[in-house]
Amino acid sequence: MSKSSPQAAWRWVFCFLLLGALLAPEAGAIAKPYVETAPARGFHLFIRPKKKSAAAQWEHVQALDRAGKTRAAANQALALRIWWPHSPEAPGAQLLHARLLERRNHPQAAFDAYQHLVEHYAGRFEFNEVLGRQMQIAKTLMERKKGKFLFLPGFAAPERAIPLFEKIVASAPEGPDAAEAYHLIGVANERTYEYDQAIEAYFTALNRFPDSPFAEPSAYSQAQCHIKISNEAPNDNRALDTARAACFLFLQRYPDSPRRAAVEADLARLRNQQSLNAYARARYYDRILRKPAAALIEYQAFVALFPDAEQAPEARLRIAQLNPSQEK
Repeated sequence: MSKSSPQAAWRWVFCFLLLGALLAPEAGAIAKPYVETAPARGFHLFIRPKKKSAAAQWEHVQALDRAGKTRAAANQALALRIWWPHSPEAPGAQLLHARLLERRNHPQAAFDAYQHLVEHYAGRFEFNEVLGRQMQIAKTLMERKKGKFLFLPGFAAPERAIPLFEKIVASAPEGPDAAEAYHLIGVANERTYEYDQAIEAYFTALNRFPDSPFAEPSAYSQAQCHIKISNEAPNDNRALDTARAACFLFLQRYPDSPRRAAVEADLARLRNQQSLNAYARARYYDRILRKPAAALIEYQAFVALFPDAEQAPEARLRIAQLNPSQEK
């Protein structure tokens, strides 16, 4: 193996020296301190402020609002917030922008404008007022139908309100509207047949806010969701047991509720379905599988659990036939 020539070695040394000179700071240069810069406001083709300062722009926005030019006032308020986001006038401009969007019947855009205020200008506006407006917008979207065209009535889309309610409880987990927001998350999910998510939201409203006026409706709706799940799978004994447990929980917490009679009727129907399942299981072992020992156990369990069931006399007769030596 041949050794490298001296010229090649000096060539490598020269390259390293040159690279160090390029990366090193200039001689005598003083490092500049880091300065926090405002975020880029992006490209806005149709939104430009009419004035040269935030104060003048704010006066211009208020004049447009007083003149009834709501669209122009909303756009110029947004321009103020975009061009001068750290000015004293920015929170008021953003609040007015949200209110004008709501006044012009743009609920989703208005909610987002309020949310920007919550996330970027905390402590510089009346928080409960803004939260209340967001709550009202979310409830409006939940009930409003979409897809209306000519004679077509449109269709409900309550799931649109779910992310709005979730933002409200994220902004104020213990706020005055949190219990209602959780309850309405459950209602929206229940209307779209998402029963598991509805149960979770109802459970949160019930347990985190037990003294709120939404606790009892949440407990009742939670039980109804479990009942609907059991209705979809009437042979699922676990679903039936869970539904009955939810009903018992409601009656235990709210014994004087006006919904008591309805819940007791649900309990009776669930118990009847359980008895039908138990009797069908015993007959399956008896008539289909033809396993008398297993069938006898199932018949005996059925009679012990449901002694007053309609099929109880037949079950007792079959027990006597399968086990003649059994004492009465």
